[in-house]
Amino acid sequence: MKKLTRLTTLALTLATSLMADPNIQMGEGAKKLAQMAGEKSPYYRAAKEDFPKDYFMVNQNLPFLVGVSLFHPNSDQLKLSKEQLAKLVKMKNTTVPAAAKVAKEIKTMELQLAKAMVEEHKEPKSQFELVEKISKLRTDLTKAHLKCIFEIQDVLSKEQFKTLVSLATTKAKKMEKH
Repeated sequence: MKKLTRLTTLALTLATSLMADPNIQMGEGAKKLAQMAGEKSPYYRAAKEDFPKDYFMVNQNLPFLVGVSLFHPNSDQLKLSKEQLAKLVKMKNTTVPAAAKVAKEIKTMELQLAKAMVEEHKEPKSQFELVEKISKLRTDLTKAHLKCIFEIQDVLSKEQFKTLVSLATTKAKKMEKH
């Protein structure tokens, strides 16, 4: 009997995850961001640039919750109201373009720094001011990210936020296929 219960639970879980849908489908935004990012630096180590996320100071250890809440294949589990969905879409439409603009500025400066050091053999001290500017922009971008995480907590119920964090820390079955 226990085996049957486990199999039934597993089957229902699998069926639910396969039928899950994102709250909204990815649009042209991802293409626009890739276009805005431009060419990858010859010194970039990852297989694929994650623009604009790569240009935040803390880019690996904080979740990007607006995207998860809208585009994660299982984000329908949040059961957002129309009002909540509208607020999250508005957040995306204001924060992502602003972050992308700053990220592009950071990327341009980092490429300038790389060129100065690798190709032009500049003295390190001559680049310290540029490093400070890059650092300030990355810091400001990360501070905006922290505000965004806080604002999402105000939009969602505690239970929805708990579900969102769970989505942000697990890979969906649909996502693994892409």
